[in-house]
Amino acid sequence: MDRRIWLLTFAQFAAATGAYAFTGLLARLADDLGVSLATAGQLSAAYALTYALAGPPAAALTARLDRRDLLVAGLALVGVLNLATAAAPDFATVLALRIAAGAAVTLVLPGVAASMLAPVDQRAKAMAMVLAGLTLAFSFGIPLGTVIGGGFGWRACFVFGGVIALAAAVAVRLGLPPLPSTDRGGAGSAARLLRGPILLALATNALAFTGLFCIAAYLGPIVTAATGIEGGGIGAIQLFIGLGSIAGILLGGRAAMAGGRGLPPALMALLAVALAGYPVLLAFPAASWHAAPLALLVFLGSTSLFALAPLMQARLVALAPEDRAVALALSGAMALAGQGLGAALGGAVIASAGLAWTGAAGALLALAGVVAARAAFRAP
Repeated sequence: MDRRIWLLTFAQFAAATGAYAFTGLLARLADDLGVSLATAGQLSAAYALTYALAGPPAAALTARLDRRDLLVAGLALVGVLNLATAAAPDFATVLALRIAAGAAVTLVLPGVAASMLAPVDQRAKAMAMVLAGLTLAFSFGIPLGTVIGGGFGWRACFVFGGVIALAAAVAVRLGLPPLPSTDRGGAGSAARLLRGPILLALATNALAFTGLFCIAAYLGPIVTAATGIEGGGIGAIQLFIGLGSIAGILLGGRAAMAGGRGLPPALMALLAVALAGYPVLLAFPAASWHAAPLALLVFLGSTSLFALAPLMQARLVALAPEDRAVALALSGAMALAGQGLGAALGGAVIASAGLAWTGAAGALLALAGVVAARAAFRAP
């Protein structure tokens, strides 16, 4: 495997860490800027929504540009915007800068560069290595940002995010060769992708994220309801998200290299089983020993979702080799849209039926994903 792929892993790590490093200090940010916690929470929503809406058209418009230069420009812009956020005087400015950062990160598509650097038989593994940057961000980068912010204030989180983004920009510029694009690009890119297998693959991605986030968005209350654990103890259960993501990336990367077309439906079925376990566990009174089965459910759900990711990216690149940037941008947009829809659906289920039924709602979506995945990964 080309060692330069690790530079792209670093780029993915920097982009994801900078996006969410401040979330652990959200309450302090809200107090300092004089807004409610709910209002401050819109910073992440604004960032994600901007990316989801702007990602595909931005990818289409920039598809013909050199991928290294575009990646460097995107990382540098994200870095500067994070540093500017650290100096923002009020919430309105912070919000505007987060929206701008959400637009800037649409230029950061290291998976596209990886698919160009690696030979065809190594492409899936290379893309899985890039996705490992995302798992490292959630397992180590974002928690480190929280530690830094805890010691030096919430603004230090944005300084941290800005510095690592700029460092990644320099590393990519010095470490990668020019990567002239072979994509067609243009306004017709999205239209060319609106065909059966690609739409089914995107639907599978959306169903997976929507299903899991029916419970992931409410994991803290679920942990407390199932185990009685509160406060910092919840983090011990959340750790299994990171462990599952690492296991999933390793599994999905190996499976993608071996073909692995039969695995996505099985992964969606595993996700459905894991989600169905939540209402079963929550049917019993809270008990500390429930932490073990709950951790297993969290681990299995995270593993299935992250194992699907490299398989999905490899499939999209194979289906759209001349529109890969737009295809991967659409995949990212589906993931972010699924997160938002899952959280909204989970909230509606809680309001109407109670916390225990969030997992059941997610499991039904995952079962629909089994059907979509089977069709999406059917030959050719």
